Amino acid sequence: MKLSDITNVLSFAAFRPDSDDSSCMWRKRFPNKQTLFLNFSKEIVSWRSVNKDGFLGDENSIAGPIKEVVEDMSADWMDLTDGGWCAVSINHRFVISLETNLTRKNGASELIRTNPKAVLGSKSERGKRYALKHNDESNSSILLAVDEDYIKEIETLFKSSGLNIGRICCGIYGMLAESLDQISEAQKDYKENGDEPLGNVILVTCCEGSVCILKSDQEKWTELRSRNSLYTQEDMGPLRKIMAPILEDHGANAQIVLNADKSVEGINEMLSELAPKVRINDISDSYGLWDLLKNK
Repeated sequence: MKLSDITNVLSFAAFRPDSDDSSCMWRKRFPNKQTLFLNFSKEIVSWRSVNKDGFLGDENSIAGPIKEVVEDMSADWMDLTDGGWCAVSINHRFVISLETNLTRKNGASELIRTNPKAVLGSKSERGKRYALKHNDESNSSILLAVDEDYIKEIETLFKSSGLNIGRICCGIYGMLAESLDQISEAQKDYKENGDEPLGNVILVTCCEGSVCILKSDQEKWTELRSRNSLYTQEDMGPLRKIMAPILEDHGANAQIVLNADKSVEGINEMLSELAPKVRINDISDSYGLWDLLKNK
C-alpha cells in the first residue's frame, strides 16, 4: 500500500467504490471528460458540472426527497457528463465523534473500511461505514460513521438511472480533514520560525446545513460537537445555539478557524458576537466543497 493511499483515505476518499483510484485526484482521473459533482443534504440536492478543461459550472440545487430528485433529474445530469460519471458528497445520516486510544497499527485507516471491528473493537456497530483521522501529536482521533443503508440506497438509485458513481464521500468530513491539515502545517511553520505557538484553536466547519466544531488545546483535540442538517440560511438559530457554549470558554490566546460554504452568510458576524475578543481566521474557499471534490 502506498502512503498516498492512506492519506487519501483519511482526507476525502472514505467511501470509494472499487472502481475508484484513491491515489488519483478526480480531475486527473477523468481528463478531457465532463463529469458531475453532487451533494445530498436532508432536504436539498445541489450539483455542479465539471467541463472537459476541469472548470466548474454554475451551482444548481433543488429541494425534495433524494429518490424523487434523482429519478426526475437523471436525464439532465446524464447530459452534463461523459459516461454518466459522478462524485457524490453526503451530508446527512452521519456521525462525527472524538475518540481516544484507537489502534494505530499500520494500515488501520484502510482496514477500518473492510473490518471496522478490528480497529474499533466494541465501538464498532453493524450497518455503519467508517473513516478515521488520527491526531499525530496525541492519542485522540476523529471517527466518521455513516449509515451503510444510506450509501447503498444512493448507489442503487444512481445505477438504476444509468449514472456511474466514481466516489462517495462525506462533504463536511472532507472539509474538516482539509482544515486540520492546514492548521497542522501552520503549527509546523510556527515551530520552525520560533514564533509563539498558535494557542487554543476552535475550528468551525460548516457545509450545506451541517456543522462540526472542534476545540483544541495547543495540538491536543479536547472537544468535538457535530450535527447534520442543523440549520438553514433562513434559520441560523440552531447553529448559534450549538456554537455558543463552546465559544464561551475559549481560554487565553485563542483563535477561531472558520471553514464554511456560502450557505452560511453572516457567520463571521455571529462568531464575532459570540466571542468578541477572539481572532477569526477565515480559511473558507468560495468553491469550498466543490474544489475538494475536484482536487482530491
